[in-house]
Formats: sequence, structure tokens, C-alpha cells
Amino acid sequence: MTACLILLSLTILLAGHCVTCNGSQTINFYVAPNGNDTWSGRLAAPNAERTDGPFATLTRARDAIRELKAQGALMQPVLVLVRGGTYRLSEPLVFTPEDSGTADAPITYAAYLGEKPVLSSGVPITGWEKEGKLWRTEVRGVKEGRWDFRQLFVNGQRRPRARIPNEGTFRAAGPLPGIDPWRISGEGWAAPRETKIGFRYHNDDLQEWANLEDVMVFVYHSWTTSRHYIASLDPATRTVRFTAPSNWPMCYWETGERYYVENVREGLDAPGEWYRDRKAGVLTYYPLPDENLTQAEVIAPALLELLRLEGDPENRRFVEHLNFVGLSFQHTAWTQGRDEKCDWQAAAFLKTAAIHARGTRHCLLEQCEVAHIGGYAMWLERGCQDNRIVQCHLYDLGAGGVRLGETVLPDQERLRAEHNEVFNCFIHDGGHVYHAGMGVWIGKSSYNTVHHNEICDLFKDGISVGWSWGYAPSSAHHNVIEYNHIHHIGQGELSDMGGIYTLGVSPGTRIRYNLIHDVLSYSYGGWGIYPDEGSSEILIENNVAYLTKNGGFFQNYGRENTVRNNIFALAMEGQVMHGRQEPHISFTFERNIIYFTEGSLLSGDWGNGNFRLDHNLYWNASGEPIIFPGYLTFAEWQKKGQDVHSLIADPLFVNPEHYDFHLKPGSPAFQLGFQPFDLSEVGLVGTSEWVDAPRQIQHSPMSIPPMPIEDGFEETPVDVRPAGASMIIEEKGASIRVTDEQAATGQRSLKFTDVPSLESDWKPQMSYLPYFTEGTVHLSFDLWLEPGAIVWMEWLDMAEWGVAGRKVGPKLEVDEAGQLKASGSPLMTVPLGQWFHVEIVCGLGPQATGFYDLTVTIPGENPRVFTWFPCVDWNFRILRRVVLVSQATQSTAFYLDNIKLKAVEE
Repeated sequence: MTACLILLSLTILLAGHCVTCNGSQTINFYVAPNGNDTWSGRLAAPNAERTDGPFATLTRARDAIRELKAQGALMQPVLVLVRGGTYRLSEPLVFTPEDSGTADAPITYAAYLGEKPVLSSGVPITGWEKEGKLWRTEVRGVKEGRWDFRQLFVNGQRRPRARIPNEGTFRAAGPLPGIDPWRISGEGWAAPRETKIGFRYHNDDLQEWANLEDVMVFVYHSWTTSRHYIASLDPATRTVRFTAPSNWPMCYWETGERYYVENVREGLDAPGEWYRDRKAGVLTYYPLPDENLTQAEVIAPALLELLRLEGDPENRRFVEHLNFVGLSFQHTAWTQGRDEKCDWQAAAFLKTAAIHARGTRHCLLEQCEVAHIGGYAMWLERGCQDNRIVQCHLYDLGAGGVRLGETVLPDQERLRAEHNEVFNCFIHDGGHVYHAGMGVWIGKSSYNTVHHNEICDLFKDGISVGWSWGYAPSSAHHNVIEYNHIHHIGQGELSDMGGIYTLGVSPGTRIRYNLIHDVLSYSYGGWGIYPDEGSSEILIENNVAYLTKNGGFFQNYGRENTVRNNIFALAMEGQVMHGRQEPHISFTFERNIIYFTEGSLLSGDWGNGNFRLDHNLYWNASGEPIIFPGYLTFAEWQKKGQDVHSLIADPLFVNPEHYDFHLKPGSPAFQLGFQPFDLSEVGLVGTSEWVDAPRQIQHSPMSIPPMPIEDGFEETPVDVRPAGASMIIEEKGASIRVTDEQAATGQRSLKFTDVPSLESDWKPQMSYLPYFTEGTVHLSFDLWLEPGAIVWMEWLDMAEWGVAGRKVGPKLEVDEAGQLKASGSPLMTVPLGQWFHVEIVCGLGPQATGFYDLTVTIPGENPRVFTWFPCVDWNFRILRRVVLVSQATQSTAFYLDNIKLKAVEE
């Protein structure tokens, strides 16, 4: 910190007493809610005669400083002390290059000692009248079209718009008629617009509600979400079409894609919900218990931005040496045109932020608060260099916390955002409007430092670095990410995410001394540290990642990264994952400790050996043997040149059950060269009140809700893949499609069509990912077999199929002669060309016994019951995948109908 900044802090503490900075006397101005813009602004409070006192607005203080500059009288630092209270903004507070200070004479807007000034675009809403359970008021400007707010805050808390369903989501029935998203899987986001503009729905999930044109449909894709206005709704065909498309085809990631609807008058049925009738101009609110709106503060935001620093970097005119300290910025809006797309990774399509800087240099945001907003809290974009964001509290965010840089790299260095710092910030409770918002996002931006922050309670990545896919020349390099505490992200809402996520070639980038835990994705991709497409030349060292869903570390693809001296512990599935195989060395993985109790050690694709693993310590604390890729023993793996000096041994952590990963004396990790590192300084620094602030938040234990299966295939069109299936593998005419050729009940079933001369006998294949971890689970389905059909069904404890170390529970096979086998043992013959019914009941978690019950019912015969039949693996405990495979080597088919998987109620 420079001497000038140290004296600046002292100036703030003295609350208006003049001190010097580099020998220059400070000029003080004051702003207060009871001030007057016609006064001098040189007094902290109005004088007795009320003829002079503080200004009423920061805009007037800014203009007063401009006047001093115009007179040539400004050669020393200026301090504007802002008294506590709320300052209602009807337009953003804007600073331009003429408002700049200098290195020796900075200009600072700071909170008066012990007081909290709030700059807000929130408009208080009053005039409430109670009607039964609800409160109503007419809001000026809504009916006339001058104001269309989408957020409401009551007594400082965000309230949800009336939505259906109140909790959870609906599931789409599939894409629009005539569209099969699996057939355009190679096109992805480049698929035709028609694939992205609507979907089919179940039953009466969507209805012709009042003011249907104002209803919004919120759709989950994989790592992003989209919002849509409804263009048309056809109850006869159960199809909905939107006014604007998403970026990804509807039902591309899941045929039964998740969605809910909001701003539905008929959905106003739960305490805390509200509905704004745009045509009538009336706001209706369902109160919480004992909530009286005549006494409550009810706020709706009006502006998209509160503070703008508007430099002109193209013409070398910058906003410089301008500081904001201790100010609170609250209540910004979000907006979406009816024809506007609202969907992209990191919510990078957003063009605004509560605090938005362009062409800004050597500026400071310190001890500021940004809360109750519709988008990102802060954005330093084009031409922003050498700025600092220090000890800011960013929360209740529509999107995310801080954005550094842009999605396009300017050609000229002065136009780039770089050399910025985010330090000691508490960023949490984000993604309320745009789930893809990040804690800190670094785009095409270099030489930034993000350190000692605490980031939690987001739906997407904690910190994202880089914005280039593949091996294009680097546009984000020499970024340092260190001493950050990142936890409780994902929340089971989105997929493909990590505590720290990187993109592109990034020489000089360092990820070190970070603590990451409780990363829970919806399906795949809950990783601790995640180098994605083309991530290269990055050093990842001295980090701890634990309690992640899919692994502590995953590299999709990249080259020559170094991963060393980290601790990756207690992931739910694979601990370390390797993605695409390429002809170069993907990464060197050395002196790491991997500690786990479930899942596999190394998951993904490790076939080509283009990686370097050595001097690592591996330990499966469950007592199960560790199996290496290709079902190799440790010795066989070492013969392939990997982990030659590594060990399988207990690392002797102090208390891993309580996530204390300090090493006891005598740990075998020491002999491998592991260097202990201290994370006591991770996260926030400063006063105990500041450091302890995150501990006031209560977090639910990381858990994945089970996903029952129930499908009779009646809602899916013929020749379309089924909803709810997580993976379907087809090849050369082998397919899995809904058909009306056969049905156990109703009109449709699911047909597995096999053909000869396939590359693998495990195609076609289909999987569900139900994720049951305890209790007793019941699976039932109907089968119809053609001659020659071979059916294979098994339960797995890993979401990946074919990974080394997986455990198999119940397993059924039917060969070409109709012989039914359970876990490899022949049981009975089932009929060909006739429907029969199968039921399996198996205990999981504490209820697991290593056995299951099987019942087979052939029409006209008594059910055949087989009890206490052994699982393939006696220690099978968790159901994460149900696999169905056609294994025939000739042209044949079998049909599946009425598949149901659910927990058995005790």
C-alpha cells in the first residue's frame, strides 16, 4: 500500500480533520441526507442558522471538485465524506476523466466514520391495502409503461416472483414435434433456430394463464440457463413456443429438461411471493407470517447501474486516482426484451453492472458493499488497468461478483483490462437471476491477482480464468489465483463447473494456496480445480480440494500443466479425472495426496499415456483395493511408466473425518517429497468481525437428491429418444427409440434395435442416473424379446460406466435363448414374443446387505420370487447408474415399457 493510501485511511478515521499526503493539505467536502446542494459542502452538518452545511448529493460534490479544477485551485488530495443514510438515485452516478485525481492528489469518496451511506435506485412502494391473505397496491408508472420492475425486496430480503412449481422444477416432455435433439448433437449451439425456440410439456404443466405474454419460462441447460417470454401455447399438442431462442437446442442436454415458470398470477400461492400485473399496474404480495406491509420497507429497483466510471481509452483519456471507500450500493434492476437472448456461459452477455468501469486506472473500491442487484456487482472492462477491489462485500447478486476484462481482446494494450486486483472480498449468494454468474470472472485479461477472498453460495464457478477455447494464442495469462476460500457452489443446479475453472493457453498463470470444498453439480462436472478446453502452461500447487462431486481435479484437455503438492480428498466419484487424449503431454501430476472413501482413483480416459504421474500418495480409506485404469493393479500401472515412485499408503492426516488434512509426523508423504503448506491465511484477512462474517451463514450438507424414474413412453413421439435418459450410445443403425410397434400398456414402448458388425457388443446402450444413496429401492419394468435378443441390465455405484473400481449391484441378463441370469447364475427361461414383468428390490447405504430380491411375472403364471440373491459385488452400497444394453450380434430387437425406480417407503 502506498504512503498516500495509508494517510488516506488515517484521514477517513479522523472523519474530516485535515491531514497531509506527500505534504499537501487535504480538501474536505461533506454529503448528507439533510444537506443542500446550494450550500458549500464544507461542513459535516448544517449550521444552526441552516445557511450552510453539507451537500445533499454526491453529484454536487463531484461538480464542486470540477469547479475547483476549472479555477486551477486543485493541487492537493480531496476527501468527500458521505454521512449515513439512503441516497435515492434517479440516474447512475457518473465520473469521467475530468473527475480524476493524481498519484499525489487522489480524490476519495468515503463513508463518514461509523456511518453507512447507501446509494440505491430502489423505489419505496407504499399505499398497501390488505385483501384477505394478500396485500395490494397500485404502482405509479407500471400501467403507463414507464416502469417494469422484476425484483422486489421486503425488509432487506429478496422475494421471489410468483412461480410454478414453488419448489423444484417441471420436466419437458421433449423437443418440438419433428425435432430430435440427439440427431443434431454434433451441431450443438450451431443447430437451427427452430430447435431452440420451444418444447413439448406434460399434462397441464403449462396453461393459458392470465397475462400469458408476461409469464417467463426459466430453462436449465447444462452450465447455463435461459429465460423466455411465451409467444404461443397450444394445449392440444402441448407445445410452447418462445419469442426468442436459447443458445442451445431445447432438450439437448436432457430430453426431459428442467424448467419452471414465474410471474404467474395463478402461482401466487406461497408466503413471500409477489405478482406485478403490468396491464393493471397493481402489485400483489403474499406476506410472510406476521408481516405487515404498512410497516415494512418494500423496495423495487429502477436502474441497471449505480456507479459508472467512464473513461475514453481509445483517445487516451482515463479516469484515474479516484477512490470509493465504505459506500453501500444497493438495488439494481435487470431487463430483458421480448426478442432478446438471455443465455450464455458466465452470463457474459450482460452489458451492465452495478459498478461499471471503463478506461479506469489506479482507482480503488475499498470496504464497499454491493447488494440486492439484478446482475454483476462490479465490472472492470475495456482499458481498466492497475485498479484494486479491496475488502468489499458483494451479496444477493442477480448474476455474480466481479468481472475483469471482456470476451474480445482489444488489439492495443492500452485498451485491455489487466493488472487489476481483487483482494479480501466476501462474495456470496449469487445467481438469483442468471444462474451462470461467477464469483470472479476473468475474461481475455492478464496480469490480474485474485487473492484472500471468500466465495460461496453460487450456482456456477467460484473463479473463472480465461475466455479462449482450444490452442489459440493466449489472451489471458500471468493471472495469480491464491489464498481463496471457495465453497458451497453448484448447489446441485448446474453441471460442468468447478471451484476454479480455466480456459485457454495461460502461461504464467498460478493457482495456489486455495481451499475448495462442497462443490455439487447437477449431473456431471462438480470438480475442485477444472482446466477446461485448451488450458495450458498453468501451475497448480499447494491447494486443498475436498467434498466435490466428480473429483478434486479434472483436466478436459490442454498441454503441459503442472499439478503438484496438492491434496485432493473425499470426492464422491472419480478423484482425479483426465479427459481428451492428445498427442502431447497433458499434465505432470506429482507429489499430490489423494484420499478417498468412495468412487475411483483415476476416472476418465487414460489410455494413451500422455501424462506424467509420479511421487504421489494414494489411499482408499474404505479399505477397498485401488484399481488403476484398464483394470490394472498398482504394479501393472507402474510397469507402464506411471507412478513409478508413488505409494499406496495412509497419509496420516490429523483428522480427515473433520477435514483437517494436516499431516502427522511420520507421514509417508514426506518421503515422496510432499511439502506441507499452511492454509491458515486462506480467505478473508483483517478484523475478527470481518473474518468471521462468512461463519454466520448456515450451509446445508452437500447431498444429491435422488431422481426417481417413471416412464411409460407415452409422452414421447415415435422415433424419438426417451426423456430422462442420461446417455444413449448408438452406432451404424443400432438405435434406442420410442415406437408404437409394441406396448405392455398404452400405445408406446422403447425399442432397442441391434444390428450385426458393430464395433462393440455393448451398443446400443442407455443409462439413467438416479443417485440413490440409502434406503430400499424398487425397480420394475416390462420386457418383450425378439428371437436372438440379448439383454443386459446392471446397477452401478459410479456415474461413469466401465471405470476401474466400480461396484456392481443387481445384474440381469437374458441370452438369445431366453435364459434369464441374475448376477451370472441361471434362474429361469422367459418367453420370446411376449411381455413379462420384472421387479428388483435392493437396500442401499445403511440398509445394504449385499443381496437383492427379484420377482419375474409371466402372464398366466404365478410370480417367480428369488430372495436374497447376491449382488455382483457384496459391498455394493450406492446406486448412481442403471445401464441397459443390447448385446446381440445380429439384427434383432427388444422392447422396454413402464420402467419405474423409486424408494420404498418404510
